[in-house]
Amino acid sequence: MTSTPTALPSATPTAPPDPRLLRTYLSDHLTGASGVISRVEWMLDRYAGTPAADVLGPLCAELHEERRVVRGLAQHLDVHLSPWKPTAARVAERVGRLKPNGRLVSRSPLSLHLELEALRSGIAGKRSLWATLEVWAPTLRLDAARFVALRAQADAQVRAVDGLAARVRPVAFAVEAAVPDVTDDPSPVSTSR
Repeated sequence: MTSTPTALPSATPTAPPDPRLLRTYLSDHLTGASGVISRVEWMLDRYAGTPAADVLGPLCAELHEERRVVRGLAQHLDVHLSPWKPTAARVAERVGRLKPNGRLVSRSPLSLHLELEALRSGIAGKRSLWATLEVWAPTLRLDAARFVALRAQADAQVRAVDGLAARVRPVAFAVEAAVPDVTDDPSPVSTSR
């Protein structure tokens, strides 16, 4: 069965947004932000005193501010966000910590690497939010420059997480005895290269 191809929409919205779709979109991104923030806060505690915390601390502060931006935007647009989705995301993030890593009582050297990959995915999703809002800014009567700046901030966050991940990759599959726990010894994520 063949379908008739449809033309791609123009690069600029030509009609007002569907309020239900906008609500869903902002609620889902707020949910994702809540899950990512919960994970980063846990990682900050887990990797306190290591170079990983030097990257995660400023990132966590930016993520909190960006979540406030989404809430403020929803309020400005009179979009009522889902009250339960962010709570569900935080619960899901905590359940995600229970995943088996092949070790019963210790963390695998792969753990930080996987956490950074998940974090990078969350930041990439948020970057897409800012790009979408940039396109819709004129229609929504918002300042597109603000979303350009937030997208650039997301790009910088990806670079910071990628830089940390580059230092972690060489030990991701290492035998446990060869890799000190980063909470005791920062060598797996040391600033020396």
